[in-house]
This record gives sequence, C-alpha cells and structure tokens, in this order.
Amino acid sequence: MLDPSQLLRRAHGSILMAARADLLAAPLHDAAMPDPAQVEAVLRNRRARQPQPSAAATQLLILAEHLGRHAGRVHDDALALELAREWPEDRPELADTGTARVLSAVRRGMRWSQVAPTVHDGQGSFGSVAAVRAGAVGLLPDTGMGAVAALARRTAGITHTHPLARDAAAATATAVALAARGQPLAPADKYHFLDLVSAQLRTSEFRAALGEVQTLVRHRSAPADTAATVGSGRAALRCVPAALTAFLRHPDDPVAAIRYAMMMGGQARTVATIVGAVCGARHPEHSLAVAARPDVTRGLRIQAAAAALARLATGGRSAGLRRGRPEGGPAAQLSPSSGRRAGG
Repeated sequence: MLDPSQLLRRAHGSILMAARADLLAAPLHDAAMPDPAQVEAVLRNRRARQPQPSAAATQLLILAEHLGRHAGRVHDDALALELAREWPEDRPELADTGTARVLSAVRRGMRWSQVAPTVHDGQGSFGSVAAVRAGAVGLLPDTGMGAVAALARRTAGITHTHPLARDAAAATATAVALAARGQPLAPADKYHFLDLVSAQLRTSEFRAALGEVQTLVRHRSAPADTAATVGSGRAALRCVPAALTAFLRHPDDPVAAIRYAMMMGGQARTVATIVGAVCGARHPEHSLAVAARPDVTRGLRIQAAAAALARLATGGRSAGLRRGRPEGGPAAQLSPSSGRRAGG
C-alpha cells in the first residue's frame, strides 16, 4: 500500500502529465495522420504559442478537485454545476457536442438528469469527454477496482448516458488506478492489465475493442496500424482503446507513449491526455522534456487537487455518489450567463 507522500506524487504526476500532454498535442488535434517530422517539430518547439487547455482536460481537474472536497464522494448536482461553470461557451467547435448541450442547459437552470438522456435522439452522448475526466476517479486511494469503475461510470452519466461512454469512463479510471498502484509491467503483464480493465466493462463492443488492443500490443503495431484498427475519432469507443494501445506499447517511456498518441492524428489531444493521466500515475517522477506546461494558476490548482486526494488515505471515507446538495453545505448556485456528432 502506498503511503500519503507516494499517493501525492502519483496523483500530482497523473493530473500534471495529462495537462501537459493535452497542451503538447494541441497543434495536431483534428489533423490528418501527421508524419514523424511534424510530431518531432511539435515536441521540440519551445517557442510555440501556448494553447488553451482543452475542455476534457479541464474536466479531469474539476472532478479531481470535487473528489478531494467531498471525501471521495461525488455529489452529482454539484458536479454538474461545477462542470458547467467552466465549460467554454466561446469555442464553436464544441457547440454541437452532447456535453455542450447538457452543460449549457445546466447553466440555464435545467437539471442534467432531464437533458443528458435526450442527447442524440435518446441514445445519450457517446463521445470521450467523460472518459477523460474519469481518470481522476482512478486516483482515489484505498478503493477497489470495482468501486473505481462504478463511480467512473456514474460520473460519466452526468453528461454521457450511452453505455459505451460509461464503459469508456470505467476503462480509463481503472487504467489510471492500476498504474497508480505502481506494479511493474513485464511484457506478459500488459495482457493481464487489459484483462483487469476488461473485467470492469459491461458492453461486448468495448470488450471486443480491448481484444483488438491486445493484438496491436502483441504485434508491436505502429501508430498508423492502431489508427486504422481502433481509430482515434471522437467516439469514446475509439479514443480510449487508442490511448490504452499507446500506453501499453511504451509503458515505461511517457514521451514515447505520448508521441505514439500524437502520431495517430484525429483526436490527438483527447488520446494524449488519457495517455498522460495513465503514464503520470505510473511514473510520477518523470518530467516531460517539452515546453508545454500549465500556467501558474492551473499548476497551483493541480497541486491542491492532488494534495486533497492524497489526504483521503489518512481519514475515514468511502467512495460514492450522492444526488442533490453536498453534505454539510449549501447547494451550489450558478447564474445563467441538435447535433449528431459523436464528440463531447
């Protein structure tokens, strides 16, 4: 069992590396599959303009802060308001996503539970934002894999009710939790890692996708092969298997794993952020030798969120999710200020 100082390092390493990977991959997001020279140029460019954090990476931090504030529990109404407060309303590329529909409605005073199930003609959102933010659940100390997966699946449901999106959240959180436990990954352990993740899934489609990941890892497939097999599109069923492939191809080299994610093109930021969360939990001592780093304010938020998560190991608490207002405090307040896309 990890002591509080180790938990702090792993939580901080995971959230920080996810944030840096998100910024690093920004120039290649939504692009066609880049050539190696393009990726190396991005990795080495120390004078590039700093991009804004993606909405998905921001939500990972918001959820980590929420878990730390509420002793490892999730208060779904309060979390919906917190996500809505920081949702970027000024980004046209996000306006038609399922997440935008839900959180914009929350900002207008509607309940998330009334809107989320109606997205995409009642299918629910099946994009990858909820999967990215679920990485924070994997950082809860003293929590079994079943509890991690269940909590991740339920937090996803605030904006993403599609079963595949919930499975994606469970897969990401479980992968981060396994990495944070610090066990070495010998070649054969990679397949055991996937088995443990797969055990927390409920859909045959997602389990089949992880079977494809195992084949890709076994054959040491290149990024182009992974992109052609599992894809790196907006759907959670594509992004999460792509990220797990990138991590398992280079479990002890975070730069190589993030480079692999960037080489797939498509949703490069999303895939790289998930890879960063898993790699950072496994290698908290690793500092990416790249220029991309969060600004001071965000860096302080990351430190505080990691410290709050680490403190959960020293006091009695149980992971869970409650509806309505947080215990011991007033309900959060928010002043107000149809697409078919899979994103969000």
